[in-house]
Amino acid sequence: MRVRGQKVKHKPAILDKGTRCRPTCQLAASVAVVMATTILVTGLILCLALCTAPQVDQASKTVTELMERLQQCQKERRDVNLMLHNVTQDSRCSLCPDHWLWWRGRCYFFSVELQENRQWNESAEFCQQHNSSLVVIKDSAEMEFIQSVMEKLPQFPFLWVGLTDAEKEGQWLWLDGLDIQHYMPAMVEWDADHRDCADLRGGGRLFAASCEDYGPWACEKDS
Repeated sequence: MRVRGQKVKHKPAILDKGTRCRPTCQLAASVAVVMATTILVTGLILCLALCTAPQVDQASKTVTELMERLQQCQKERRDVNLMLHNVTQDSRCSLCPDHWLWWRGRCYFFSVELQENRQWNESAEFCQQHNSSLVVIKDSAEMEFIQSVMEKLPQFPFLWVGLTDAEKEGQWLWLDGLDIQHYMPAMVEWDADHRDCADLRGGGRLFAASCEDYGPWACEKDS
């Protein structure tokens, strides 16, 4: 159950230790992917050639040459796979900072068990300090992802999101300035004059709450 106006303390975590992907790692990964694709296409062409080789006197020689080339492609593919593995294991190439989760090209931070509960404004400031913002839920897939994280932690019944009607009562806007209905059908329950900030709960339901209440939150940013 939510306890209004109380802090729940957890051991602070040190975030963003410079594990952003460096250009050299990105280049290595891109080259490896291109090489792997080229090798796979070449192998496919060779396999088709083996199946359709002309039935002539030179067929046996042609098949032998194709088999040797195919074996060479397989060896190159193994080398590329090893390169990809080494690149992805390099901590410098992590797509997101420590304690952030990657999903669909974005990084998400869930404060539960990592930071003390905060008021809505304090949560928003935390996200800004880490080059991010409180989550703006843009579609049902993103909602399902966030809900799946919440379900894994029983003590995580709600969290602050980037939705408020502080500027105009009853007009709920995401932090990107767009109306709550812009991305998907949604409504904020328990709306009242003194409840200007929204939190997300189970079932994808949004509730109005006092911005002075303390709770966990979620940040998001590009990976």
